[in-house]
Amino acid sequence: MKKMISIAVAALLLPVAAFAAPPNMEPGLWEQAMTMGAHSFTNKECVTPDMVKDGPESLLNHRDEMAGNCKSSGNWSGNVYRFKVDCSAPEQGGTVSTTGTMTYESPRRMLQVVESTTTIEGAKQSMTMKVDHKRIGDCPK
Repeated sequence: MKKMISIAVAALLLPVAAFAAPPNMEPGLWEQAMTMGAHSFTNKECVTPDMVKDGPESLLNHRDEMAGNCKSSGNWSGNVYRFKVDCSAPEQGGTVSTTGTMTYESPRRMLQVVESTTTIEGAKQSMTMKVDHKRIGDCPK
């Protein structure tokens, strides 16, 4: 069960990788302020120039490996990226299906809304997550 929750959270964060190249995301220290219902938490991630240069596909594939068996797709329409990520964890008897949007406001800010449904041994649980991505400075040396 704990691993399935980890996979669900990782699947929610997978689409973050799809924004490392288009359109002009600035490298640096990024903060993700996440809200799920009454719960909120913050994560920080250093986005390097190499991560931006390699583009979204290589980052997404790397995070897919970290999260488990996941398939992802998405497309841009103006400054909005719409995506879908489906993950399976046969050893846990479960799946996670995620859809969402990322609105690109500037090279330093993006807003994300994600809806996810987790199924474990036939029982379904849905949640909505909102994430405010902001570049907050340079990466620590």
